Formats: sequence, structure tokens, C-alpha cells
Amino acid sequence: MTRAWRRYLLASGVVLAGFLLVPDGVPRDTVYLVVGVTCVVAILVGVRHHRPATPWAWWLMAAGMALWVAGDALYSWYEDVAHVAPFPSAADYLYLAAYPLLGGGLARLAWQRRHGRDLAASIDAAIVTLACGLVSWVVLAGPVARSGTTGAERFFGVAYPAADIVLLAALTWLLTSVGHRSTSFRLLASAAGVLVVSDSIFLLTEAGALSDPVGALDLGWLSAYALWGAAALHPGMSRLSEAPDVTASSFTRRRLLALGVAVLVPPATHAVQLLTSDTPDGWAFVVVSTVMFTLVVLRMGLAIREVRRSETARSRLAADLAHQAAHDSLTSLTNRPRVLELLEAALHRAQRNGGLVGLLFIDLDDFKRVNDTYGHAAGDHVLRVTAARMREAVRAGDTIGRLGGDEFVVVLEQVPAETDVVQLADRLVTVLRQPVRLPAVAREVSIGASVGVALSRDGGTDAVVLLHDADAAAYRAKRAGRGRYEIFDEALRREMHERAALETAIEAGLDEGQFLLHYQPVFDVATGTATGYEALLRWARPGHGIVAPADFIPLAEQSALVCRLGRWVLLEATQQLVAWTAQDPAAFGGVSVAVNVSGRHLYDDSLVRDVTDALLASGLAPERLVLEMTETILVDGPAAAGRLQALRRLGVRISIDDFGTGYTSIGQLQSLHADGLKIDRSLVESTTPGSRELVRLLVHAAHAFGLEVVAEGVEHESQLEPLRAAGCDRMQGFLLARPQPAQAFQARTTPG
Repeated sequence: MTRAWRRYLLASGVVLAGFLLVPDGVPRDTVYLVVGVTCVVAILVGVRHHRPATPWAWWLMAAGMALWVAGDALYSWYEDVAHVAPFPSAADYLYLAAYPLLGGGLARLAWQRRHGRDLAASIDAAIVTLACGLVSWVVLAGPVARSGTTGAERFFGVAYPAADIVLLAALTWLLTSVGHRSTSFRLLASAAGVLVVSDSIFLLTEAGALSDPVGALDLGWLSAYALWGAAALHPGMSRLSEAPDVTASSFTRRRLLALGVAVLVPPATHAVQLLTSDTPDGWAFVVVSTVMFTLVVLRMGLAIREVRRSETARSRLAADLAHQAAHDSLTSLTNRPRVLELLEAALHRAQRNGGLVGLLFIDLDDFKRVNDTYGHAAGDHVLRVTAARMREAVRAGDTIGRLGGDEFVVVLEQVPAETDVVQLADRLVTVLRQPVRLPAVAREVSIGASVGVALSRDGGTDAVVLLHDADAAAYRAKRAGRGRYEIFDEALRREMHERAALETAIEAGLDEGQFLLHYQPVFDVATGTATGYEALLRWARPGHGIVAPADFIPLAEQSALVCRLGRWVLLEATQQLVAWTAQDPAAFGGVSVAVNVSGRHLYDDSLVRDVTDALLASGLAPERLVLEMTETILVDGPAAAGRLQALRRLGVRISIDDFGTGYTSIGQLQSLHADGLKIDRSLVESTTPGSRELVRLLVHAAHAFGLEVVAEGVEHESQLEPLRAAGCDRMQGFLLARPQPAQAFQARTTPG
């Protein structure tokens, strides 16, 4: 059915091409009637198949076409059977009755397309219609109305032009409407336009203004039939009555040109009559010009109102964009760039008046746990509630901003004393400690906040530095136990300088090759042979000697430095094991190397790529590399599960380090995506009652889930037998071997 309109239009075109070749009289009139009947049928079929939203519009047009076909049939009977050509006749009544139906159908579609909202388009259509109506009256209807013909002849002589004007008005209203303009729309508009043009040519011919174009008028009316039927068969006809989202059509240059031409029609027509010495129809010009002037004034008023509405909308949009540019979309708080601007302005004012400016940096505690456990929607709800509680806690003139994530700031200007800033920090800690209810899961969560306080007297700093100071104080509050506030002071400033110097030294150490690895063997409990080596990072810092990891790793974990260190350790450890294997395949061919992975590196997108690059660069088999991660990292970071699975797909083994120091339950072992675990030294060396039973329980539980168990921190002979009795697989510690540089391992290592 989607191509039926094409076939129908093609068949109609073939008929039209050969129409004038058909003998005049009954054969030609029969073909004419067949085309008309097929048009009516096509409209009915299109309505039935496509089911438009306003079928009544198409029913009206089908009825109008049916009356037109009936008029054609009756007129053909007069000519071919009765051999008369009466005017007026019954056929004229049928023709005339068709116009209101056709115009009504078009008007119904136009009304549905605008839902009566586009008053401007209606005025535009009325102006164009008045202009055409004036021309039609002056050229056609007026002379007939003033002639000496009979009443019936005068009636039809005036009624036909008037009917065409009605049809033209409906067509113009449809063309000026907004909405979907499919092929069906264009076909329908073309059909109505061809019909109006053909009627006008016919009326001009009857009035003697044009010569009779033999057969051309019949082709015009037949084309209207064909186009109307094709419009109904096209699938787009079902959408012709759909109203668009916009409430009015735009005032385009094309529309302005059409209205300008229409407004010039009355004076131009009047001038033509004066030049041709015709008697001007004064009242027609007076009435049309008056009505048209009124419509133009109304149209100007609508245009002015539209301009004002556009200006208002533009101003509102500019204000909205300005607000969006300066505020966070989730919480409606001031965003980071705007906070810095306001803070800088407050510091400048403080320089002039010697005032005190306070800045609070609020970092939510345990927010990541809420996001990971309940999803981002729950996290967004917590952030909105936090913002609302902060608004209630601060003073009216204070600025609250969201820097991003779970970090907020409060800018306090014209603060009477430092104690007021501290009191607000304490109040925020108390307020944000209150539980937040999550409607989606019907649960309450407690997050809390760590708050950093930074103060500036006389504006003696800039916004970025003050923000950095408050951030550092908040970090110290979080390290000190969370759920508290800290004030930035000189001690913290010295600590920051020392930390910055240490970060610079670590970066220089990486660039200059100051880092090295020591290796501690891991032994098989049953045989006592070395089955693997743990790579332990050391720093040969100039002027400081060998620096232990505990003195620099915590600092590196606060930045991307720890990822650089981890990347270096992966490459160095894998290359070392390959080198050992090449030197002594019997001793090192079956052993593995274990590398510790920090939490930041695990959460970083580069980890899988770093491991892959290290394996490719060294040529080490993936199953000989063990990545050790603490249980706290694995439990607190479920989002890293995808990376762990990707690593295991590479063939790399995952081990849970320091097991027993966190809060992992035994039942969670099966969901941690691990291949083994290390029992923490605190459990191995413990002599408290039940400690040996606890180790045995952990070993058996790990074995139940298919995990290999390594006991670390073995330093006394008394610890060996309990581990063997518990069924522990591997062990390491100072009793067996201390960490040593790579050069110390030349052959198979055995404890002794």
C-alpha cells in the first residue's frame, strides 16, 4: 500500500497523456468520468487504510469530489444524449455544492494543524484571500452582477467565482499553517491549486477575456482529480492533521513578500481600471481596502507582540544560561569557577576594609560507599540533601559552592571573629552527621563530613591559595578520624611544604633511577622450596640512604605518583624474573613474582594496560605474575571488579594481601575475584588462645573456595608446625629469608 499512490499517479499520468487522442463525445467523456470515480475511490481507500486522526476532513473532500463527478456525469448526458448545453442546469447545482465540501475538508485539516492557535497565519490567509477576491470580483463576478442577464445566470456567474475564493481561502489557510509537510501535503495543495486555476481560466474564457483552450481545461480538472486521489493514497496523509510543537508559524521573507504583493493588489487593480478607462468599482475597493487595512494593523500588532515575546524569551534564556554557567546542575549551588570569582572578590574587599574572610572546605565521609552500594541515583539524592542542610546551617549572606563530586565550600565574608567561622564548621559537622533516608531503597545512610577551615585577614592571599589551605585542613581532619574539623595553621603549612618537597624528590627519583627492588622468597610449606618471590620497593634517596616504603608510599598514594611507581615495579619485577629464568631455568623456571598494587592504581583505568605492557615488554608468562591487593581495597571498591576480571582473563593471578586485618567475612571470599590470600602476620605470630584455631579455620575456608594460602611474617620456629598442621600452602618471613637485592639470588633458595 505504501507504493499505491505512485502506481495510481503513474496510471493517471498515462491516461492524461492520451486523453486528447480519445475521440470527442461519449468515449472521451467516459474516460473523464472514470478518472473522477477513481479519485473518489482513492480517497475512500486511503482513509480506510491509513486511518488519519481526522477522517472527517477526507470524508468531506470525498463527498465534494463525488458531487463533482455527478455534475460531470449529468453535464455529459446533456451534451452526448440530449444534445443541449443549458446554463444554468442541474449540473451547475452539483458543481456549486462541491466547493463548500472541498473547502471545508481543507479548512478542517488546517484547523487541526494549528489547533486554532496560529492567529497570525489566519490573518495572513485572509489578506491574500481578500486580494484574490477583489481581482475575481473586478474581472469576473462584478461584470456579471451588473449585466442584464437573468437572475439565475447572474447568481451562478457570481457564485462560481465566490466558490473559487472559498476554496482558495481554505487552501491559503492550509499553506500558511505550520506542521508536517509530506508528499501528501504537497499533492493535496497542488490538487486544490490546479482546480482553482482551471476554474479561473474557465471563467475568464466564459467572460470572453481568454480564447477557449481546446482540451486544456479538461486536462487541468483531470489533473486535480489525479493529484487529490494520490494525496489520499500516500501514507503521509495520516499525519497532515498533526499539530507541531511550535504554536505559530515564523514570519519568513517569502511570507512577507506574499503579503506585500497582496496589499498592493487593490491600488494596482484600481490603477489598471483607470488606465483602461473602465469604470472603477468604488465600493468594492473601499470595502476590501478597509478590511485589508484593519487586518494589516492587526498583523503588525501580532508581529510586535511576537518580537516582544522573543525578546523576553531571549532575556530569560540569557538569564538561565548565566545561572547554569555559574551553578551546579545537581544541587543548584554555586560551581567552582564562580566560587573562585566570589572568593577573589571577597578577598579584594577585605584588603580595602581590613575584614576577615573565612573558607570552609567540606569533604563528605563514606560517600563513595553509598555510591558503590546503592548506585549513583542514591548518591545524587545524598548530595541534594547535603546541599539543603548546608543552606539551613549557614548565614543568609554566605556563599555555598560545590566543587565537584562530594566536595563543597562555604565562603564567609565580614566575619566578626575567627570563633564564628569555627562555630559554623562545628555546626556543619553536626548537621551533616544526621542520617539521610534513601526513598528508592527505603534505607537510611550516615555519611558525615570532614571540614577544613582557612582564614584570611586583610585579604592577604589569593583565592586559589586559600582554597588549597582549606583543602589541606580537610584532608588532615579526614586522616585524624573523620567527622571533625581542622584549622589550617603554620604546622600544617610546614607539613604541606615537606610533602611537596617529598613529591618532587620521588619524581626525580623515578627519572634518575633511584628506586630498586628487594625480593623475599615464598616457600612451599611441605617441601621447603622457593615457589615465588615478592617484589618489595626500596628508595635509595641521595643523602638519606635506603628509604623504607612506609616513609614515602602513603604520600605517593595521595596522587598519581603511586601509579608511576607501580608501573615501574611491574616492569622491573617481570624483567628480573625473566632474567633469573634465563640464567638458571631449573631454579627459577617454575616460580612466580608477586607485586603489590595500591588502591589508587587499581581504580585507575591504566592498570590493565600497565600489566599488559609489562608482560609484553618482559616476555613473562601471565600465570607467573601475582598481583597482591589488600582486602580493604577489594571490599571498598566493588567498581574495580571489572578490572580484576580483565586481569584474570589475561592469566594473571590475584592474591588478597594482609587478610584478617580488615572486615572481610569468610563468606565474601567467593566474590572477591581472587586466586589466593595471605594471612596477615598479626594472626601468624599471635599467641592468644584460639589464634591457631582461627588460622586453621581461615586456611580451610580458603581451600573450600579454591584459594591458595600464604602465611606471612613467619619469624619463629614455633610458628612452622601450626602452619603445617593447618594445611597452609606457602609461607614467608624473616625466619626463612629476608628481602634482598636481586643479585643475592643465584640458585634455588631453600630455608635454612
